[in-house]
Amino acid sequence: MIAVENFIGNPSDKILYSYILDIVRKRLKIYPEAVVTDLGYRSQNNFKISRDKVKNVFSGCSNDVEEKERDFCQKARSATEGFIAVAKHWHGFKRSLYKRFSGDKIWSLLCQSAHNLKKFFQLYREEKLEENTLVKLGLLG
Repeated sequence: MIAVENFIGNPSDKILYSYILDIVRKRLKIYPEAVVTDLGYRSQNNFKISRDKVKNVFSGCSNDVEEKERDFCQKARSATEGFIAVAKHWHGFKRSLYKRFSGDKIWSLLCQSAHNLKKFFQLYREEKLEENTLVKLGLLG
């Protein structure tokens, strides 16, 4: 199951929802099966936008989705909050040097890149990367 979570922007900005949904569709070539957001994106318009595109839309209220999907959506929402907290407090997202939506996007990409590089070097140092991955990256002949 593919889930889309809040990527970038002010959670109270309801106009970002359709924009982000379109970005995900363009990148993945399909709409996600589930969209998980917070209450800032909960509007009738966003539910209407999703109606024919997304099977499950969870916007912070348990009754947004069928009971069998609630556990997945609630766990995805909790994981998102944890990731945001880590990004803000441990990876410098709280100290963004850039402002507004485009600045948040730039800073988000920089923080994600730094996090991924750090994780890659950690796995590389601990020799936990598969050999075919190292060959593909040109680190092994």
